[in-house]
Amino acid sequence: MTSSSNALTTADALWRHLTEHQPAVAAALAMQARALPEDWSQRLLGVARPHAALDLSPPDGLHLDIAPYDASDPENCEPCADNGDLCRWHAGFTAGYDALHGPLTEGVRRDPGVTVKDALRRLAEHEEAAMQGKPVPA
Repeated sequence: MTSSSNALTTADALWRHLTEHQPAVAAALAMQARALPEDWSQRLLGVARPHAALDLSPPDGLHLDIAPYDASDPENCEPCADNGDLCRWHAGFTAGYDALHGPLTEGVRRDPGVTVKDALRRLAEHEEAAMQGKPVPA
């Protein structure tokens, strides 16, 4: 369960990052917030008092990612640190790296003389053959 102080701290950080990196989105969000009816917390969140919403938990498995991401290192990435896990950017980067790295490693294991250029060419040929429904070359 998210405590009120944690929600307020996260909101402050989110607003700071939003105004710094997406000022137009921050302005639009502020205008939308001003236009909310007085009973917005009841209508949108099902709680009678806005302060009660500060203790609502996020849906399972969803974490808040706040940009900017440090593309160089997940250890220095604020969203990774905030989540205690990889942020969406680093999770996607890792998945892509693994998808490419696995076949390259396997190719080098089978033929130690293969170059990266050859391995990438072979991967492209395999992918093209598979897309055309042809037998995959060895």
